[in-house]
Amino acid sequence: MDPSSSGDASDARTVLQRLCERYPGAARTTLRKMVREGRVMLEGRPVRSVKEPVGPGRRLQVLPSRSPPAPSLAPLRPLHEDEDVLVVAKPAGLLTSTVARERRPTAIAIVRAYLKSADPRARPGVIHRLDRDASGLLVFSKNAQAFDHLKRQFFRHTVDREYAAVVQGVPRPHSGRIESRLVELPDGRMVPTRKARAGQQAITQYHVIRDDGERALLQIRLHTGRKHQIRAQLSHMGHPVVGDRLYGGGEGPLMLAAVALAFDHPRTGRRVRFEVAVPDAFQQAVAHKP
Repeated sequence: MDPSSSGDASDARTVLQRLCERYPGAARTTLRKMVREGRVMLEGRPVRSVKEPVGPGRRLQVLPSRSPPAPSLAPLRPLHEDEDVLVVAKPAGLLTSTVARERRPTAIAIVRAYLKSADPRARPGVIHRLDRDASGLLVFSKNAQAFDHLKRQFFRHTVDREYAAVVQGVPRPHSGRIESRLVELPDGRMVPTRKARAGQQAITQYHVIRDDGERALLQIRLHTGRKHQIRAQLSHMGHPVVGDRLYGGGEGPLMLAAVALAFDHPRTGRRVRFEVAVPDAFQQAVAHKP
């Protein structure tokens, strides 16, 4: 279809008549839809009615059809994308992947729609997860080779993962290493066990960045990545994450965020690192000592 032409006939005709002359094979419903969509312009302004007259010498223009907008990653915030991986920052309140009886949007559903809009064959992979109420960094694979490569790194615990957390009380000593075996209770909570062969080994390092006597802001590094690992181990120490209702941290937003992630790139083998700032709310939750 020629996108534009001039109304240069000697007599005035309606917009619909002019469109029928220009597109003789088109259905009138299609032509009316073009007007409703705002694609038909008369002298540079959108036509409001197919009955509007088009006098001699007046320019009638038809704009190209508008493609639907590409799916957005919002509320995910993209930090890096290449042909193999996509790194995003997830907000609190969003599940990483689908669970039974859950119909709300998930991070992987958003990523899948975004990638498939560019390549219908795209099959993004979930490499790791963040708890729904935690915020921070996630990496997704964009092809099978990247998925396998990244999964191996997580399995071998060679991925560096750093978190920030605000906890109740002040851990002593200010820096330490927590080692325990975690088992899952019927209610979904993870708890340490003394049985040597039960559960899964969980190793966490922590460091107190600052405290106000009642709360402490921690820098945390995971050596393993078990379900609720940080939350369960800190709670067992007597210092639950603030806002962690499941582990005794009280009401309010969960103050746990994944702030740094480093891994070997699946294509180049080079070590890559991504960071986000510690949330302002975490900084404000721990008052500076006078």
